[in-house]
Amino acid sequence: MRCEVCGQDYGVAHNCAGIAAAAEVSDVPAPPKGFALFHYLQEAFRIATWDDAAIRRTMNDPNAILYGVLIYVFAVAMQLATPVVSFLLAGRFEHAMIIAASLAILVIGAGLLDLIRVAVCHALSKWFAAGSGKFTQLLGPLLLGSIVYVLVLIPFIGPLAAGIAWICVFAMVFQEAHGIAPLTAFLFSAAVGVVFIVIQIYSMPLHHL
Repeated sequence: MRCEVCGQDYGVAHNCAGIAAAAEVSDVPAPPKGFALFHYLQEAFRIATWDDAAIRRTMNDPNAILYGVLIYVFAVAMQLATPVVSFLLAGRFEHAMIIAASLAILVIGAGLLDLIRVAVCHALSKWFAAGSGKFTQLLGPLLLGSIVYVLVLIPFIGPLAAGIAWICVFAMVFQEAHGIAPLTAFLFSAAVGVVFIVIQIYSMPLHHL
């Protein structure tokens, strides 16, 4: 038998020295070396499907933030794909060019709003739920999880599906990073998310055309 305190093997009797066993090796693997976009795309899809292990793997990985920015820019840009294609098919080339040219404004605006949203939820988790996570631990998983924005391409229900999926990913990341209750994380994410989704909708360039 093995003593759970000192880790020594013994037979019938054992005089424990009281030395704690060595700490177990972390189950979080080291991030891959070199160009690893495919790896982080896989992690993004796992986070989008509520894989808590993927969130834990990426929340302390600085490379997750870098690749997450690329995925975020692509996912947000997809919000313009449908209107641009619609205008092109309708022969309204000038409108299509205007929408396409506003891509930088959309990405910067959405990025600022989402960053403020993360900061607000982070503050709520710290002040009202004794959250233990760091702000930087939220960025990697959330940027990767933003791949759910591509759901806007689904006809009719796309924007609603993307909004609900983003709120769920938000809640999962805050639950894992801050160690708060699932319901608390969801309420914070949903309340702040609804407000910011409305702001994003009315701040998009397409809304004013």
